[in-house]
Amino acid sequence: DWCKHTNFELDTHSPLIISAPGMEVAGQQTDALVEFVDIYPSLCELAGLPSPNHLQGKSFVPLMNEPNQEWKQVALSQYPRQRGEVMGYSMRTDRYRYTRWQDTSGVTVAQELYNHESGPVAYQNLATSTEYADTVQQLDDLLMEEWARSLTTN
Repeated sequence: DWCKHTNFELDTHSPLIISAPGMEVAGQQTDALVEFVDIYPSLCELAGLPSPNHLQGKSFVPLMNEPNQEWKQVALSQYPRQRGEVMGYSMRTDRYRYTRWQDTSGVTVAQELYNHESGPVAYQNLATSTEYADTVQQLDDLLMEEWARSLTTN
C-alpha cells in the first residue's frame, strides 16, 4: 500500500495532460504548479459554464493559453498518519517540499524539508539542519498563509 497516499513527492507530483478544442496554443508544456482542485474550475471555464461559488481551485485555462506566465507559488497537499492522530500539511514550491506534521491539538510534532533543485527525488530531510533553519521558518509561515487562503472560496 506504500506509494499510494502520502505527502511525499512520489505521490503528489503527477502529470496533468489536458486537451481542449479550439485552443490557440496547443501541445505546449509548462512546469507551473497546479493542483487537483484546479481541474473543476478549469473544466467549467473550458465548457463556458459558471464555476460554483464553493470551489477552492483556480482555473488554469489562462496558463494553457500562455504556458510561460507567472502562476501559483505553491501546491498544497494533506494526508494523515498514525491512524489520523497526526495530520501532515505539505507544500511544494518550485524548489522545495515542506511538510508540517501536527497532532490533533495543533502542536507540530515533526517537520520535513526536501530540496528538489537537483532532481525530482530527494531523500535527505533538511528540516533539522541549522543551515536550513531560516528556510524552514519561511516555508512554515508560507504554508500557514497559503493553507488559510486555500480554505476560502472564490
